[in-house]
This record gives sequence, C-alpha cells and structure tokens, in this order.
Amino acid sequence: MNVTDPTDKHSGRDTERVKMALAAGAIVGTWFWDVAHDRLTVDDALTHAFGLEPGSSHRELRLEQVLSAVHPDDHAELAAAISDALMRGGRYAHQYRARNADGEYRWIEAIGRVDLDAQGRATGFQGVLIDIDERRLIETERDQAQTLLRSFLDAAPGVVYAKDRQGRLLIGNHGTTELIGLPPEQYVGRTDAELLNDPVQAAAVMATDERIMATGQSQQLEEDISFPDGRRAYWLSTKAPLRDADGNVVGLIGTSLDITERKAAEARHREIEERYRLAARATNDAIWDWRMADGQVVWNEALADLFGHDRMETDAQWWLDHIHPDDRPRIDADIHTVIDGGGTIWYGEYRFRRADGSYADVLDRGAVLRGTAGEPVRMIGAMLDLSGRKAAEAALAESEERLRFATEAGDMGFWDVDLVHDVLIWPPRTKAMFGISPDVAVRLDDFYNGLHPLDREATSAAFAAAADPAQRALYDVEYRTIGKEDGVVRWVAAKGRGHFEGDRCVRVVGVAIEVTARKAAEARLKELNEHLEIRVAEEVAERTRVEDALRQSQKMEAVGQLTGGIAHDFNNMLASVIGPLDLLSLRLGESDPLVSRYIDMAIDGANRAAQLTQRLLAFSRQQPLQPVPVDANRLVSGMSDLFVHSLGGTIRLETLLAADLWLAFADANQLENVILNLAVNARDAMPGGGRLAVETSNCTIDAGNAEQHPGVPRGEYILITVADNGCGMSPEVVAKAFDPFFTTKQVGQGTGLGLSQVYGFVKQSAGHVKLCSEIGRGTTVKLYLPRLVAEVAPVAPAAPSGFRMPAGSRELILVVEDEPTVRQFSVEALTALGYDVLAADGAAAALVLLDQHADIALLFTDVVMPEVNGRELADEALRRRPDLKVLFTTGYSRNALERDGVIAPGVQLIGKPFNVDTLASRVRAVLAETR
Repeated sequence: MNVTDPTDKHSGRDTERVKMALAAGAIVGTWFWDVAHDRLTVDDALTHAFGLEPGSSHRELRLEQVLSAVHPDDHAELAAAISDALMRGGRYAHQYRARNADGEYRWIEAIGRVDLDAQGRATGFQGVLIDIDERRLIETERDQAQTLLRSFLDAAPGVVYAKDRQGRLLIGNHGTTELIGLPPEQYVGRTDAELLNDPVQAAAVMATDERIMATGQSQQLEEDISFPDGRRAYWLSTKAPLRDADGNVVGLIGTSLDITERKAAEARHREIEERYRLAARATNDAIWDWRMADGQVVWNEALADLFGHDRMETDAQWWLDHIHPDDRPRIDADIHTVIDGGGTIWYGEYRFRRADGSYADVLDRGAVLRGTAGEPVRMIGAMLDLSGRKAAEAALAESEERLRFATEAGDMGFWDVDLVHDVLIWPPRTKAMFGISPDVAVRLDDFYNGLHPLDREATSAAFAAAADPAQRALYDVEYRTIGKEDGVVRWVAAKGRGHFEGDRCVRVVGVAIEVTARKAAEARLKELNEHLEIRVAEEVAERTRVEDALRQSQKMEAVGQLTGGIAHDFNNMLASVIGPLDLLSLRLGESDPLVSRYIDMAIDGANRAAQLTQRLLAFSRQQPLQPVPVDANRLVSGMSDLFVHSLGGTIRLETLLAADLWLAFADANQLENVILNLAVNARDAMPGGGRLAVETSNCTIDAGNAEQHPGVPRGEYILITVADNGCGMSPEVVAKAFDPFFTTKQVGQGTGLGLSQVYGFVKQSAGHVKLCSEIGRGTTVKLYLPRLVAEVAPVAPAAPSGFRMPAGSRELILVVEDEPTVRQFSVEALTALGYDVLAADGAAAALVLLDQHADIALLFTDVVMPEVNGRELADEALRRRPDLKVLFTTGYSRNALERDGVIAPGVQLIGKPFNVDTLASRVRAVLAETR
C-alpha cells in the first residue's frame, strides 16, 4: 500500500519508517475513511489485529468500533489528534496504545493523510498502522539509561565531561555548566580554544588531551584556567581515553575538581605561616613550645640571638634552672597553678640567665593547649627581653624628672599626646592652665573642649599640621583656655613637635606656659600705642604742670630760705624796738598824749613789720604752729567783732554753721588770721558792698563724690567755705592767686602775701584749699582741714588784749638771750612786772647761774643762740632741775622746737617781737602750770 504524499514535507521520513516496518513485519494494517460519507474501510490484517469479525474488512465499519480497542488513557489525545488532522488536512501521525486480538495493549503508530476539497473540507482520511511496541521499549530503556547517566553526572562532585576525538565537548554535568558559566547548549560541540580566555592555556589543555588520547594513558594534573568573563580557576583534573565497543579511542572522558578555594587557602596558610615566622623574628621574642608528654621544650632561633644559648630543644627543667633562684619558686608555682587549675593563659616577669651568666629581665607569656578530656597537652609561649626597655624606662624616668625640674624652673608645663592609644599626659602645672585640679584625670577631649571657641579652629589646624607626615610643622600657637572647673579665661603659649615612625605620627610632645599677664600687658601697650598722641600730649601737659609746680616749689623754697634767714635777726631788731617803746609807754602813761601818740605810731609800724615777717614764714610754710583741737563754729562765732570792724557797714555777713560739727586740729590763732584775711580780700572785691558768707560743714570724700572735690584725697574733713558775690577773678588770675607777691591791687595797697599765707597755713596743717572764681560771679574759697578723731575738748580762743597785766610775786627768773638789747628789755620788763631776774648771754653762763641759785623758778631762753641753742640748754637744765619751768622765745626757731612745722607738745613759746602785756601773760601762765 502506498501512503506516500510527495507534497508532504514529512513524506520521506514516513515512507522510510513504513519500509522499515514492512521489513520488520511490524505493519498492523491499513485504513481508508470516506469522511464525506463517513465510511471506514480496513484490510484483513487490521481486522485480525483488532479482533474484528472476519470479513469485516470489506464492509463499512463505524469509527467507534475501531476506537473501542484504544487504551482508555489515550482516548482523549487520539480524538484530539484526529480532529486536528481533519481540520488542517495533510499529514497525520500519532502514537497510542491499542488492544490486540489477544487482549494485550501494544503501542501503535498511525501514519496517514487527510485529503481536503476546494472548500477545505475533509473528504478522505487514509493511512497505515505500525506496531512500535518493541521500539518504544528500546527508547524507554534508552531514556532511562540517559536519565540515569544524567543523574549520575549531575550527582558526581566537581566537573565531569566527555570530548570527541577533535576535542569538542560531547556532554558535561551540572558542575561543568557552573564552572564554564554557560548553559549546555552553548558549550556542547565547542573546544577549549573557543571556551577559554587565554589561548596559551587553551593550547596547553588541548595538547594534554591529545597526548592522553594518542597514548591511551590516563593522567591526573592541575590546570590553571582563565575564562572569557575574567574568572580564573584551578582544576585538579583526571583524564582518560574514551573507547568504543571495539576498543578504539574515540574521545576523552575527564573529571575535574575546582580547587581554587583550596589553592587560595593553601596560599593563605603559607602566607600566615610566613607572617607568623616573620612576626616572631620581628618581635625578637624567644618562642617556645613545651610538649607535656615528653617534657621537651622547642625554641626558635631567638633563644640564641637574645640570650646566647645555641640550642633549639631543651627540657622543662633546663628552663627552670635558668630562672633566677629568687624568682624560680614564684614562677614555678604560678605556671602549675594555671596548668593544674584548668587555666589557659599565664604570664610573669622574672630574671633569666644568659649564656654568659648574666641575667636578663624578661616578660614571659604562655597559653595551655588541652586535649578533649581537658588534660594539658602543650604550652606555647613567647619570652620577651625587657632589659633594654627597663634601661630605657629608667633613662626616661630620669629624663622626665629633669624635664619636670626644667619646666617648673621656667614656670612651664609639658604635654604629651599619644596618638596611637589616644592618651593625653598633663602634669599639674599644665592642668592648672585649663582650670583642672591636679588629681583629676584628663583625656584628649579636655584639651579641645577647654579651648576658647574663637581659637579652637586655628589651634586644631596647627596641631594637625604638626602631626601630618607630609608637613611635620612646628606646633607654635597661642590660644585662650576656659577653665573647666573655675571658668577663668587664660592665655597659653605652646610649642611642640610630632614624633614619627616612618610615615606615621605616633606622638606630639611639647611645652606650654601661661602668658595671661603678658597678653594683658600687650593689650595695654596696644591701647597706649593707639592713644599715643593723646597720651604724649597729656604727658607733655603733665610734665609742664610738674615743671611749673617744681619751679613754684623752688621759688617758694627760695623765698622760705630768704625769709627764714632774715626772720630771726629782723624779729630780734623789732623786739628791740617794740619792747622799749612799750616800756616807755607804760612809764609815761597819759602824762603827755602827744608823745604817747607818737609811741603808738612807732609800735604800730613795728607790729606791721612783724606781721609781714609772719606772712613770709606762713606762705613758705616755715612758721611754727601750735595746733590744738578747734571747734570751727566757736572760732567763727568769736570773730564777730573782728568781722564787723574789718568789713564795714556795706557788707552783709552770713554765717552758716553746721550742727554737730567735727573738731579740727589746727593752730587756732593762725586759722583765725586766715579766715579774717579771706574776709578782707572779699571786702576789697566788693567796693560797692555785697554779701559775704562763711559756712562750716562736715565733709566725707569717698568714691561716690570724689569727682566733686578734685585734687582732695579721700577722707573726713571740716570744710570752711568763704564766699562773696564780688567782681570775681579771671582764669589767669585764679591760676596765680596763691603765688607769693602776686596781687591785682594798686601799688602800695597790697603785699601779695594774703592768699599765699592762706595756702601755706592750710598745707602746713595737712589740709587742702580750693579756689573758684568767675568774673562777675564772685569768689569761693574752701578750706579742707583734717578731722580730729580723738575725743578732746576744744581750746577756747585767746582772750583779747587790753586786760590787766598779771604781776609777779618776786619769783626768780633766769633770762638767757644772746642779743643784748632784747636781753636788757626782757630783764627790765620782768623786773617792772614784779619778778627777780638773773641774766646770761649764753648757755654756759646760764648753767653756772642755775647751779648757784636753786630758787630759780623759770628759765626764759632764746631758742637760736651760738654754740648751744635754747632747746639743748633747756634739756640740760631740766636734767639738773626737773621741776624747773621753761618758756622759749624766738624770732625763727629753725626746727629746734618743731616736728613737721608744728611746735612739739608741752613746749611753751612766745614769738618775737613781743610786748610787755604778752610777756606778762605767758610768764604768769607758765609759772601757774602744774606738772
């Protein structure tokens, strides 16, 4: 039966299969199905094969009759295949199981074709059935064998593959796929030259494969393989020739294990071993390994290098024997404590004997290795020679001590920053610069946190530059710190350098010194420089003022020296005039008024001359003062008559006296003269009349009001203010008002000594005077006299002259005066007053008379005399006669009776010139004193 369709592309294959079936006797039968009339015709063979009724092959059959022999599991697929063939027409092929006449299901393959009409409808369906049951069994066994082979290959470790005689890959397992990095369809049929990246490697692999196939000998080798994707791998390969059934070599089979990781591990292991070996050599430690089983200790070569023992293996006892006898029991006990107690780590310091007999300081460390039962098996350790370190530590300690002494001597502190361990070392002096107590631990953060925020960036940059291996800059900075504990801002100057090991900075070390005082001085200097012109102008003005004051002081001193030089002799001359005139006036009485008037005129002139001398002494501050507690209120009140007499009727006087006024300590008579002098000056400034105010008050000058009293030191004063509303003075006049002999009055109307006397008296009384005046607004003079703090009663002002002179009671008085006329006047005046009188011209004669006359009651002596002055005479006289009364007289004492211009306490003095009234009062008062 011809079932070939020359137009079917599969017809050739189907024809071949039919021929093979005919040759093998595997044709089951043929069929023809008239689809249009649904008539199925089969041959006898098919009828027999399916157990149909005999003779039915030539009759029309139903399709269901044939399909009933199909295995139930294959019904659906067969129906679908037939339906598909009827729809598309052309070739048809399908395999299924069908039951034969014996009731056995066998595999059948139907091969046929469907004819279609012009409208595409199926008209006929014919074909042949072939028994393929044997073939299916062979294919199943083949598939099972291939599955088994694939499972075996995929389960095999590593890489398993086969190549043909040309080196093309025939098959490869899952390992091969993973190793090559390509799916099987992309590497099967390709050679190593096409798969490997390195042509040299590929050529070497293929040469090895060719040698194995040529020689027929198996071989195991390591292969270094590089792939196109850049990977590199090491294979351990076993290769053998692949033979056919006749033993001919037709290819090569091989297995390869990827040993890349193992090779890398081996390389790492070798590297680690080498690193440990080099590390052991670099540390220069004596490495030892103590085997507990046999007691042997294995050493490395450092034992010889460090300690001179030229041996690599000893026993444990040799080791112990070389430990210093004083250290041996301790070390032996410590080691066995760790071993027997289940410990692991031991370390200790001891002395180890060198080959030359000397001992080295060592630090030994060991670790116990134990078996599965915990028993000690080995102990491995390292012995470090500390001898050099110990010597270095001693040298370092000595160096640090010298550094400490040096920095303390220079008022500096050192610092040490360990950058490896992040440790900061500060001694107490450096801690103090950051406001930290000596016993407080510090960290590197304390340095950065203690920096002033404005200085932190620059200081940190300088430190970084010093620690930078590329720069290695000098750390030279000044910065402010804010005390951690006290909050005080300080200036610190620091210098230092980094210490480097190769290209790494390990430490930065330096010194620091507090420069707060220097910074303050620099700031002040800067401020001075900024205001230099102003300061220079001020200094020039101040220098001019000082020079003017110096010239004024020199002028005053010159005037004082001149005044002092003539005062004594001038006053002696006046005494020779006033005294006799006063006696003459007493003798004449009222007998001749004209003569009495002439005498009064002469006495008045002489007194004015004496006042001029007193003023000269006053402004030059050389007049002898007799200060006493003074109630200024009482003094001013007691001057009422003097004010009325001096001011006249056109001046209205106002006195403003403070309640509870403090006492002053001053010469009452001189103070009265000063106030009167100021009142007279005020009168002259108000020729048309006006107002004069004299005010007293307590005045305390402190920080709160000091600027209201310029030039007056702080303290407590009695303030006496004399103010008028006269014509006032210009600033030029005010500036010279206290100058001696300066006056604005007409010639002959003033001496120019009034305000000079005021100034001299106040200054001599430790006080101050201020003058304020403006043209047309009057003048105000303020006298500041120090307050007397002691509780004493004030002295009443002296009684006015004109009272009855006290007479003597024939007391014996010794008069000592080197000026004959003054001596004679004194003797005659005292005699006229009722006293007995002895006279001497000097101290020597006076002492003789004193020894001769035990009844002398009073020594009346001049102060300034040749050879022995009056004060020295009085001292000697009092030594001989402690009960003797002494009255001094002088025209100028030249400090004989004074202390800082003030008459010494207890000294009684009558100034020259004096009249009979004054002499009578003072003599009587001295004689009446009780000691």
